[in-house]
Amino acid sequence: MPSALDSTLLSTLPTRALLGRLLVLRGLLIAGWAAGIAWLHWGLHIPMPLLPMVAVLALLGAFTLTTGWRLQHDAPATQMEFLTHLLVDLTAFAVLVFFSGGATNPFVSLMLVPIIIAAISLRPRWVWLLAAVAGGCYALLLFVYQPLAIADPVAAYGMHLGGMWFNFLISAALIAFFITRMHAGLRARDGELAALREKQLRDERILALGTQAALAAHELATPLATIQTTAHELALEFANDPDIGADCQLLEKQAQACKRILTQLAARAQDSTPHATSLDAWLAALVTNWQVIRPDVHVQTRLPPTGREFTPPEGLEQAILNVLNNAADVSPDDVEFAATMTDDFLWLDVADRGPGFTAAQKAQAGRVLFSDKPGQGWGMGLVLTHATLERAGGALTLAERDGGGTRVRIQLPWNSTP
Repeated sequence: MPSALDSTLLSTLPTRALLGRLLVLRGLLIAGWAAGIAWLHWGLHIPMPLLPMVAVLALLGAFTLTTGWRLQHDAPATQMEFLTHLLVDLTAFAVLVFFSGGATNPFVSLMLVPIIIAAISLRPRWVWLLAAVAGGCYALLLFVYQPLAIADPVAAYGMHLGGMWFNFLISAALIAFFITRMHAGLRARDGELAALREKQLRDERILALGTQAALAAHELATPLATIQTTAHELALEFANDPDIGADCQLLEKQAQACKRILTQLAARAQDSTPHATSLDAWLAALVTNWQVIRPDVHVQTRLPPTGREFTPPEGLEQAILNVLNNAADVSPDDVEFAATMTDDFLWLDVADRGPGFTAAQKAQAGRVLFSDKPGQGWGMGLVLTHATLERAGGALTLAERDGGGTRVRIQLPWNSTP
């Protein structure tokens, strides 16, 4: 028994795509029938029952227009609906064949086209139902039909052979068109499903990491407070010693930075609403706080002076810090941080002089866990950054830096901020 997800996938996007292709195919068949009737009636002077045949084509055309209007609305399509369309096409075709020679019409084998379409797009029971209807219509057309009034048997035989040849060309073209487009749609859907599965696995890893981080933050609060207090007392005790005193002060600042990170983590867990602030002030504070954690790194900043209000999306600060840390790990003496903006987007660039990424690493960066720093990282930095930006409607790209190294660009739309 198929799962709910499988049923949804079978009954929405693929069927809508199939209806669109069937709409094009039906339009071509209507035009072909109209041209054939006109050629037989006025070109070859073979009397045709114009009134009923034109009525059938008009009804089929109206049904086609209704289908086109229905596809303009974002509503799901089901396999039963697609089966109904195929039954309508098959019935209309059988009626047209009835008025044009029945089973002697060389185009009668076009009744196989709906069955072939059904075989590659519908469940087996609907395919067999359509095949039974088509078989019944064909059997009926062997005995019940309106023959064409052709006086010359030789001409009739030649027309039949020519019609069979033309029918073969049309059948091959229609089947090739529909099946190739169908396979293209299936490949696109498979790609979307693969991306969805990959994103789901990544989100599950991030959720597990978030749970562990919350537990670790709770356990780290007490020893971190002890470290901060001890570092402060040591800094006071060795205030006159330039070496030990400076190290103690650095240790105290590092402990304060860790405490601030834990405080922010606790605030996020309580679903606190972020406040709007000036963009340049927020970026300057971010770099300043990061320099406390990484005092050994030389960073060049280019932050545009702007008083524009900015409400950072949840997790954006940590996402930027992840990128800065990655750059500092491979190039501590040459890290650049720049911000530019337009009316629609905020661009943040982090550049380094490290070894860069290979083509394979660029393709998987932010999507799977990997680290090019053995023993120095878990490979989660870019994954977390990518997930944060994706949730905020942004994007992360990796590019070569002029002169060597990597440039990481963060793109964030202004309307993604709360």
